[in-house]
Amino acid sequence: MDGKAYAIGLRDLYFAKFKADGTYEAPAKLSEAITATVTPNFTITTMYADDRAVAVANALGDIDIQITTSDLSDADYDLLMGTTKNAEGVIEDSVDNVAPYGALGFRLPLDGGGFRYYWYYKGKFQPPASTHNTKGGQVEFQNPAISGKFVARDDGKWRARFTHDSGTASTVAQNWFTQVYTPAPIA
Repeated sequence: MDGKAYAIGLRDLYFAKFKADGTYEAPAKLSEAITATVTPNFTITTMYADDRAVAVANALGDIDIQITTSDLSDADYDLLMGTTKNAEGVIEDSVDNVAPYGALGFRLPLDGGGFRYYWYYKGKFQPPASTHNTKGGQVEFQNPAISGKFVARDDGKWRARFTHDSGTASTVAQNWFTQVYTPAPIA
């Protein structure tokens, strides 16, 4: 896609568990997306010599991600928190629960058509904080927000980003949510 493309929305949150062999399970669609805030935390250091700044180096730390969804269903909660329902259908949180590592994917519709796609490769979420309000004189939706920390994989890669014009066919766009992006082998 040439030229400028402006994001005008947020759609299709997916999470794929990271497996011990470095691959991913099939992505699972989460509840409808409302917001996604991504903050890569870089450390920038300046080297001084001869009484002046001569070089700047940076390093990626972790990546903070917060998502707000229309709901945090039991299935979404189990997937993100590593919990399971008991025989009576109740989720009991435990200090022994271990949230799984996984990849988070979503896409942004663009003003001229098409989408910008993202996969954040390796991170885990923590149980969400809860704030609940009484209905009072009007109804107010109470949407859950959940935060996570993401890091680079062992290969150093931490994100995939792809912009696709809706006027052209793309295997990458068609398969974006069927599996976490991996580059096609070089022939």
